[in-house]
Amino acid sequence: MKICKVLTEKTIITFLFIMVIFVFPAKAKEQDARIYKSKIEVSDNFDRINWQWWEKFRDTVLLQALKASLNNNFDILIADFKVKESKNYLESSRREHFPLEKFGGDFLLAKPSLIDSYGRKRNYINSAKGLIFIPMEFNYELDIWGKRKNRRKYLSKAIDIAEFEKNFIILTAVSDVSTLYFNILKNEKIIMLYEQIYGLKKEKLGINLEKYRAELVTRPEIIRIKKELNAAKSELNTLKAVNEELKNQFYYLVAGDKEKTFFVFSNIEDIELFYDTGCEINTSRIANRPDVLIAESGIKMAQIDVKLARRALLPSFHIKGDFIHVTNMFKDFFKPENIMNRLGAGISYDLLSKNNNISELDAKKNIYNRALKTYEKAIVSSITDVNNSLILLKSSIDNYNRAKEDSGLNNENMQIQQQKLEMDLIDYEDYIESAESFIRAKIFEYESKTQCLIHSISLYKALGGNV
Repeated sequence: MKICKVLTEKTIITFLFIMVIFVFPAKAKEQDARIYKSKIEVSDNFDRINWQWWEKFRDTVLLQALKASLNNNFDILIADFKVKESKNYLESSRREHFPLEKFGGDFLLAKPSLIDSYGRKRNYINSAKGLIFIPMEFNYELDIWGKRKNRRKYLSKAIDIAEFEKNFIILTAVSDVSTLYFNILKNEKIIMLYEQIYGLKKEKLGINLEKYRAELVTRPEIIRIKKELNAAKSELNTLKAVNEELKNQFYYLVAGDKEKTFFVFSNIEDIELFYDTGCEINTSRIANRPDVLIAESGIKMAQIDVKLARRALLPSFHIKGDFIHVTNMFKDFFKPENIMNRLGAGISYDLLSKNNNISELDAKKNIYNRALKTYEKAIVSSITDVNNSLILLKSSIDNYNRAKEDSGLNNENMQIQQQKLEMDLIDYEDYIESAESFIRAKIFEYESKTQCLIHSISLYKALGGNV
């Protein structure tokens, strides 16, 4: 009898050892970097950006700001944690390949009754004894229907979605930072021009005050010029306030919670403009947008979810057993007679939850249909975004070209007026009018150029960075 029990114990231990070795899948060798459809390397945030495209602006300050944003932007850092979280869930799912095991140990003070459950008197001393109770149970569900495999596929797709969401957040971050940057450059230049306009209006007011004292102009004319001066000052103050607000937003996106590194902003005139609105846009660019890839992965996750819901309607097969070591304290601790064990296999089917599983299967099918519509929406939305960006970019290019022409004409006119002033053909007030017209034309030129830059970025974002 002793030999039989010892052999049974060894058999169970051997069985568990083999199960752990062969059932648990070998961990696949992870690549240093995974390349997604959009050719974005997920090993490093910097590798997700097409830097060659951004270098075409020929602005090193802009590149520094974008790189700082990738390291410090709150949304990007949060996305990093979400990717790690998804990977942790996938690693955690490996535990399902192990048998479910329970270990324990108890010290029990046992005292039997003098009468058994049938009312018969027992013939031994009714005294308490200390027992050591060490149980071990295991239960392993055989993956005949591939449930574990599909669950791992589901979690793997969740990682893909987290990566694509991170790509979208990075795309949004660099677009927002660059848009703020170009608006700041424009405002810096326009503020200087508005200060010139304000100075010209002050000179104009001084000239007319002298004329008023000489009774050459009326009081309403002085009032009109003062109102123009006040309006110019208000415009200047508002523009300065707006620019400071843009700078605060810029540093928030670039520095995050780190100490601010103040940038010496470039001149808007030094920014290189480049665009090709007549280029053919390959459909693969749109198909590789992060939101499209997210929707595509959502379809695959929904398909896996439907499979899992169907597998839940099938019976489960399992192997389970236990062995319990019960000893009277430590005096007979190592005796094999104190070991009880069981080993068996079985099938189970939960009848009570069948209706709920069918309802859940219907729900998963509806999720799949919703994922298909989401993908369709992403495709149509991406095409609309690209078309709108192209229309606005073409319009801004036309406006910029006309603005440059108008600025040149106004500059020419100002030079003519200056020559007339030197020859005393006109007074200084007439020259001020031509100078102000030229400055306002330059303001419109800078605004038009900024619109070209911003709509170029909009097209970059609409193509998902695939430029």
